[in-house]
Order: sequence, then structure tokens, then C-alpha cells
Amino acid sequence: MSNERQERRRRIFLKRKFLSGKRKVVKFLSEQTSLNDYFKDCISKHGELPAITDTYCNISMNFNQVEKQISAFAAALQFFGVKKGDFVGIFTENNGRWCICEQGTMRTGAVCTLRGSNAPVTELDYIINHSESKGLILRDGKLLNGLKPYLDKYDLKFVILMFKSDKDDISGVKCPVYYFDDVLEIGKNHEFVKPEQNIDEFCVMLYTSGTTGNPKGVALTHQNILAQIPSVEVGFMSKVGENTLQILPVWHAYEHIVQLYFFMSGCHLHFTTLTGLKNDLTRYDVDTMMSVPRIWEALRLGIFQKLKQKSPLLYGVFDFAVKLSINYKIHKMYSERRITNKKNGYHKLSSLYHRFVRSFLKPFHVLFTNTLYKKIKDNAGVNFRASISGGGALSMKDQLFYDAIGVNLREGYGLTETAPVLTLRNVGDPNFLGCCGKPLMATEVKILDMETKEELGIFQKGVVHVRGFQVMKGYYKDEAATKAVLTEDGWFNTGDIGWLTADNNLVLVGRMKETIVLSNGENVEPVPIEEACLESPYIDQIMLVGQDQSSIGALVVPSEEALKKCGILAKDMKSGKNLSIKNETLHDLIKKEIATHIKSKKSLKSFEQIKQFEVINENFTMANGMLSQTAKIKRNTVSEKYKTTISGMFEGKDK
Repeated sequence: MSNERQERRRRIFLKRKFLSGKRKVVKFLSEQTSLNDYFKDCISKHGELPAITDTYCNISMNFNQVEKQISAFAAALQFFGVKKGDFVGIFTENNGRWCICEQGTMRTGAVCTLRGSNAPVTELDYIINHSESKGLILRDGKLLNGLKPYLDKYDLKFVILMFKSDKDDISGVKCPVYYFDDVLEIGKNHEFVKPEQNIDEFCVMLYTSGTTGNPKGVALTHQNILAQIPSVEVGFMSKVGENTLQILPVWHAYEHIVQLYFFMSGCHLHFTTLTGLKNDLTRYDVDTMMSVPRIWEALRLGIFQKLKQKSPLLYGVFDFAVKLSINYKIHKMYSERRITNKKNGYHKLSSLYHRFVRSFLKPFHVLFTNTLYKKIKDNAGVNFRASISGGGALSMKDQLFYDAIGVNLREGYGLTETAPVLTLRNVGDPNFLGCCGKPLMATEVKILDMETKEELGIFQKGVVHVRGFQVMKGYYKDEAATKAVLTEDGWFNTGDIGWLTADNNLVLVGRMKETIVLSNGENVEPVPIEEACLESPYIDQIMLVGQDQSSIGALVVPSEEALKKCGILAKDMKSGKNLSIKNETLHDLIKKEIATHIKSKKSLKSFEQIKQFEVINENFTMANGMLSQTAKIKRNTVSEKYKTTISGMFEGKDK
């Protein structure tokens, strides 16, 4: 069959699949009145089943109790004067009361404006002003104290504190301040009047990470969020009573949809923290956990580190076993035609070879799976039914590791502007490593050439554009920014660079804003190179630089292990006003690590090699403004701070 005919058949198949999915989503949406009504209908089925366990905030509730508290909270907000269409700021980190506050607010017809309580108060002030919030729901009195200097200029109807402390000082605020428990008592004594709602109205406003300035408000409709539910149900298949572990910030679009889905599915949600994660994984017999690449990497490294400390022999056996299983899995993927970047057909001789090697390795892999891996997963608490990584690209090293030891870890992709899910590697489908999965039902994805804007075919790299019911209407109060990314016929420019496979899986390689253009006109996508370098135990963080230069450079933050190896004490790291660490031993170690791990990226071209670098003495953090609230490097901020260091790097001068 000719390639042209094959491509035509592929497009016809995908079109039919899209139309079939669209019919299902349209039917589902036609049956809905609002996200909060659907949420209420779902959780009402689960009655006395446990819904929330949050030992850090001393909260334990079943679904009946959750529903009663939501109802009371909504009635109290109406008593406070909240009306349909009002914006209410909810500034908190993840906890067992979040769902009460959001769903209670949403039932009044108000729009929930979400952000973390750890965000800079100047950013929260900007959000209150931008959204024209009529009331605030804050995590605690500490946050209230931080916001007090800004609140007088706003005509707020109320402030609610989710948690109470003896140290609270609620004086100096011109509007009434209530505690969560008091709000529930007020709500019990007032009748709730249900407003008319439809799915095309706003229900939530999230804010972009703000890596290049003030965060943009993304007002999402009930439809934006509901449209994902049919696909997520098929893609993840949660079961009533499953134990989940919640660790991500709930003001992030990814955790937001995940938590709503788990509640509506009748799961038992357990809340944890970064410091409590490892203990809680084994404590709660977790069936599933949705998280981000950095957490999955930390869990993998933790498993190896614990084994190394316990028994060097066991560490060596496990390391050997994992490498063997990865080899087995790769041959298995070839023989099952599951290679993501395979552009040409699978030759018979090659397939026979892979089947032969796979058959030879299989008994060893099965042995390790039933003995060593089972014990390791039980001890680490990662014996999940299934899990998904999102919020960033999961490294191939982590994908291969979890696949090898039998953790059904899949990957999804989305953005704040798309509420967020666009693609997903369904847990029940064959697992194609290295991709973000296929588009959700009723979701279209196309790749456009960066220069000509023409649509590209499969395996051709360009800018990812999407269209679907989950795509936002636009940025709130920012028509210019909306027109820059959203066409009149609904196509959204994600700003991500990627390509589609023959199976319609999406592969991402970087961001347009992150692309480094060298002086010779070559484009370099920094993320894959940075990910390769981060596999080194001696590199904690790295950011590639080189815009308009002749080659690529890097700013490297060494790990504690690297500093110890080179005999550098933390107190000796800074020398005067220098932002970089001048230590020849450390420099040579990092140089060797970069060369070693870059070599593993065989597809890299000569101009993508790191030619020079500086080892810097300060981590990129949210506190110093170099990481966004979603833990992404603010490249412009870092480049500005280290502009002299970067300039000196390329001039070959020591500055």
C-alpha cells in the first residue's frame, strides 16, 4: 500500500473516531446543568463511605458529611451577600477542607478564584484586584496578617479563615472575619436558594504560572471541566473505595481535575505533604497517586538510596535486575510494535530477533517481578493499580524504571488554558513510552510549521494547536493576550513544540518560549538536554543558555552529593559577590557528568552540545523568585540575574 493511501486511511479512521467521541461528549454535556450539580449527584451515591482523611489538619469525613458541609457553607456565603457571578478568592494549599470551600462557593453561582497560600502576597494582591473578588477564603491567620496591608483598598464582604490558631490576630480588617466552623454554624441556620446555572458560565478562575510576568487569569466554564470527565473515566477507570494520595497544590489545574474526579468516583482521598509522602505511601495502602515528574524521580532515587544504605549487595542485585527488565521491556515493545518514534515499518527479521531476545529474558524478568520487585514496591508503597504523571515531561529514565518494575505509570498533557487535560495514555491501553498519549474524546490536535503556519504530517516537528470543549474562552480582561493564542474558530496555540505519531500519540519536545536560537540560526530545545543532565546525581538543577550565541552554555546548580565529594562546605560556597563557585575539582566533576549524560542522547546534533558552563551557588527556588508556583524555572528572571555570568561564559572571561 502506498504511503499516500495509507495516510488517507489513517486520517479517515481518526476522523470517524473523533466524531464518535464528540457525540458521546455532546450527549454527556447536554445532560448537565453545572459542575457543582454533577459533583453533588455523584457523591450522593457514596453515602457513609470514607471520603477524606487529612491527619495533618485533623480531618476525617465520609461523603454524607462532605455534602452536609458543602450545603451549609453555600448557605452561609449567600447570607454574607455572595451572588451569582461574584468572584471569591480561595488562597490555600491542599487540605481536606478545600473541596468544601470550592464546591460551597460554586453552588452560589460565584466564581472560585484559586491560588496557593504560599504565593507572594504581592501576587495575591494582584489577583484580588484583577478578579475584583468580593470575599476571601484564606488558609489561616498567618496569611491574613501578610495580606492586611493590602486589604483596606478593597470592598470585601467577608474573610473566612479555614483553620484557627491561638496566635491569630483578626483585628485591623474592615470587613467581618469568620472561622470555618463558625461559617458552617451560620449556614445551618439559613436557607439556601439555588440559583439558575448553565454549563457555559464561569465557575473557576485559575492563574498561569507567571514565568514571564504577572500571571494571566484563566476563567473556566462548567463545560470546560465537565467535558473531560467521559475521557478521564475511560482513561483511568477509578473504582469506588480506592485509596488515593493527594500531594499536589489544588490551585494547579492538574490536581484540580484529579481531585474532583476522585471525589466523584467515590475514592477515599488521603492528604499528605512533601515531608510525609514516603511514610504515607505505606501507611495508607495507596491504590493510586497522581503526581509530577519531580516526585516520581525522587521516589525512584529514594528506592535506590535506601537499598544502598541497607545492603550494597541487594542494591547491586536490584540495579542488575532493573537493567535486565528494561532490556526485556524494550524488546517486548519492539515485538509488539509499541515504539513511539518508529517512522518506518517493522521488518520481519528485526521482529523475529526482538521476539527471540524477549523470550530469552522473560523468565528472569518474571522471576524478579514475583520476588524482588514485589517486595521493593510494597516497602516503598508504590504498588499502585495505576498512576499518572503530569504537569511536565517525565524523563525516559523514570518511564523505563517504573515500567520495568511493574508500576503502571502513564503520562498526560494539558495546560491551565485547557482545564487542563488534552491527551492521556489510558491505563488500559498498550503503553507507548515517550509520548503524552492520544487526544481526549472531542479533542483535535494539529501540528503547524513554526514559520509557514502550514499543517504538518506525522513525525514532523512543529507547534501544537488544539481545539475542544475544554479550551478556555480567553484570558480574563486581556483581549490582546487572548487574540495572540486563540483563533476565532477555537484553535488554541499551546506554545509547545511536538509531533504526532502514526498512532496519533502526541510527543512533546519543548516550548517555543524556551527555544534557544543560536547565531547560526539553529534552534535548540533545552528541556530534553537538561533532562539528560539531571540524571546525574551530582547535578541538582540546570538551565541552558546561549540565545544569539555561537554555542550552548549552561548554569548548573550542584547537588549536595557533589559538594561533599569535592570537599566544599555550604558556608564556604559564596566568595564575596561571586554568583558562581570557583572550584576546579567541582568544575571537572560537572564537566565529566555533562559529557557522560549528554552522550546518552544519541540523537543530539553537534550544535546541541554544551560547550561551556558555570557552576552557581544558589538553587532556583520560589522564595528567590527563580521558580514559578508550579516549580518551573523562570528563565527570563534567571537570565537577568546571571547576565554578567552568562556574558562572561561566552566571552571566555572570568567575571
